[in-house]
Amino acid sequence: MTGAAGTESQGTESQGTDRPGTGRPGTDTEPVIVRVDRDRCIGSGMCALSAPASLALGEDGLARPVAEYAAGGGELTDDLSDAVDFCPVEALTLHSALGGHRIAPAE
Repeated sequence: MTGAAGTESQGTESQGTDRPGTGRPGTDTEPVIVRVDRDRCIGSGMCALSAPASLALGEDGLARPVAEYAAGGGELTDDLSDAVDFCPVEALTLHSALGGHRIAPAE
């Protein structure tokens, strides 16, 4: 994870786990990673409002993940999917922590 402008940050989880869970790819328990394209982010705050347990605005005013991984499934993943959808500049992507494939937005 990098924090310099122009780089991509990744990660999120409200519990601060430092490793992905044991969910199986393609299931609703698959652990996820949210990535922030800091070149695109304009700091609108829509993501932090829709997924406050996972995303926040940093001191620089740009979005950043709260933790590296999120347990998949349930309300947390729904909130992250909403955050990805609500981003006005498409600066967020949601990926599988196990396989790396993109979950949202759909390709």
